[in-house]
Amino acid sequence: MESVQSMKGLKEYRRIWKQEGIKGLVAKAGWKATILLFLFFLIKGLLWLAIPYLVAQGLIDA
Repeated sequence: MESVQSMKGLKEYRRIWKQEGIKGLVAKAGWKATILLFLFFLIKGLLWLAIPYLVAQGLIDA
């Protein structure tokens, strides 16, 4: 049940980020949530780059 609540929290933070930007997110959620959201998108972006690279190198079977 806690994971469902954390997903709702993540959606709320994403909504604040999109509507009000980073200043609004820091004001409403604090630095901790802002850093966690930033890391989430950073890791997500890196995976989108790493997976095709690893497939092209033959390290992962697609």
